[in-house]
Amino acid sequence: MQESKTYQSLMQRVAKETTIEHILVVLKTKFPPELVDALKPALQDIDDLERLEDLYLQTIHASSIQAFAQKLIQ
Repeated sequence: MQESKTYQSLMQRVAKETTIEHILVVLKTKFPPELVDALKPALQDIDDLERLEDLYLQTIHASSIQAFAQKLIQ
């Protein structure tokens, strides 16, 4: 059964929002929440789910919020 474009769009949006929330949760366990919150608009500007998933993996290895921010702007 083929999914409707509306359904696909909704699922894409939910996946994006969920991935962003996961990124923020991981970062907030490692770094000050106020610094992490400052990155949220930049994350929300990313429409490529694959890029967001890659950034999620980067959160695990980020040694500083600055290091993660560098990955974010690349």
